[in-house]
Amino acid sequence: MYTIKLDGQLLWDPRVKELEIDEPKVKLEVNKAGSLTFRIYPAHPLYNQIKKLKSVIEVYQDSVLIFRGRPLDDGLDTWNVKEIICEGDLALFNDSIVRPYEFNGTITEYLSVLITNHNAQAGLEKQFNIGNVTVTDPNNYIVRASSDYPNTWKEMEDKLLSLLGGYLVIRRTGGQNYIDYLEDSSYLSGQVIQLGENLLKVNQERRGEDIATAIIPIGAEIENEDGSKYRVDITSVNGGLDYVYNQEAVDTYGWIFKKAEFQDVTEPSNLLIRANQTLAESILLLNTIELTAVDLSMMDVNIDEIRIFEYVEVASIPHQLEDMYLVRKMDMDLTNPENNTITVGADYTSFTEKQFQTENDLKEYTDQKAEANQNYVNDQVTQVSTDLIKTIEETTNGFRQEVTETYTSKTDLTEYRKEVSLALENTAKEFNLTFTDLTEQINNNQGEVDKEFQEIKKYIRFVDGTIVLGESTNPVTLTIENNRIGMYVGGVQVSYWEVDETGSNPPKFYVTDGEFLNSLRLGNFAFTPRSNGSLDFGRVV
Repeated sequence: MYTIKLDGQLLWDPRVKELEIDEPKVKLEVNKAGSLTFRIYPAHPLYNQIKKLKSVIEVYQDSVLIFRGRPLDDGLDTWNVKEIICEGDLALFNDSIVRPYEFNGTITEYLSVLITNHNAQAGLEKQFNIGNVTVTDPNNYIVRASSDYPNTWKEMEDKLLSLLGGYLVIRRTGGQNYIDYLEDSSYLSGQVIQLGENLLKVNQERRGEDIATAIIPIGAEIENEDGSKYRVDITSVNGGLDYVYNQEAVDTYGWIFKKAEFQDVTEPSNLLIRANQTLAESILLLNTIELTAVDLSMMDVNIDEIRIFEYVEVASIPHQLEDMYLVRKMDMDLTNPENNTITVGADYTSFTEKQFQTENDLKEYTDQKAEANQNYVNDQVTQVSTDLIKTIEETTNGFRQEVTETYTSKTDLTEYRKEVSLALENTAKEFNLTFTDLTEQINNNQGEVDKEFQEIKKYIRFVDGTIVLGESTNPVTLTIENNRIGMYVGGVQVSYWEVDETGSNPPKFYVTDGEFLNSLRLGNFAFTPRSNGSLDFGRVV
């Protein structure tokens, strides 16, 4: 059941006649503010309490907050019925301006700069805290600048989402807004979208406007001793050519040149690597699959709900679809929830317009091309993949995976799951437990397990091989690394225990600042604070 609140007061409950409104509808979309629209009558007790751009509107599905925002526009008809249009909290970033700046640092630091700047211009109710940041950059170092006075949301779109991808997600916790910048979703719906049941429409599109078969890379600006300046290029490490190209792509699409700027790269050899990585992505077509479906939980309370930014399983044999897809958009009719529709989809790339059955086929095809073509571009792509898998092996300390020349996709995991399910069924017979019973239990408990997992993730996280203890919003956190246990306050390391790599020497404790309330002992000597603030020094017998 849906309900709506206005500034903490109940605005709409379908069970209360006096709180009747008309045509309440919610539209949600990843990386968009979303909207709520409805019509309210003059007889409604809160008719005159809706304050444009100031009131807080919240929509709940049972006890779950699914939309939070503010009234943006309204209109009156002949009978003074107001039509209210509300925008989601992401739109609050339109209210602040980013003044000219230059930045060098990590993604988290950059997002913090933007949020701090926004908060300085916003009232308390419009401010945000930095949440979880899982989007990464290969160098863990980005360069950003602006002189155009954009609003904060446009700067986030242009300098984060457009360049690094990922998702900006608002999370409401403890009465405060947190903004997470996530590489992917960790949520999974227990519902399955199937043709003939709840799958309504399938759209597939292939776009080639971003293809480039040759890349001209331009690096950082360097100043000579005489004051003149030049931009780093690759001619000194690329046989005199200032561009890289892929001959097979040229044969297929012709010569298509594009410039790529890397303002943080100062070495020609590193610029060559970045150029080849960009070329490897630029020769691929962008393919988009979009599916429209109905959320069956609206008709059957025993079916798990589908929510925005969750993964959901899709199965449609005629369309050659059997994979997990992200819920990207939801259109919700609050008075007729059986009409709710969701849009799920995925973007993937391919070298030609050949139709691939699954994402796994696409990866296998890419690997075959890499094996057949020994140019520098494909060598770089293969090396990056191999290094990444090797790093995962070393970090997990004992969990071993075979390093092969193929990728593993979500579709592979689906096949593995089928094999594991069969093995579980055979084993369960020995305990008089059928696989059907096991599946039913898993489905019944999926929602609770997912909630528990998310609760645990709030306090224990794995970041680049490091265990992080403490809620991400806490000022104090602990990290457990390979040979170090560290304490952080406000994201800054203030102390740590460290053991050398050999482990032969005793651990050492390092601290940036300290206060001793009783005494400090160093070998046979002790320092004891006096009441006047000085230290009493003496030998310990």
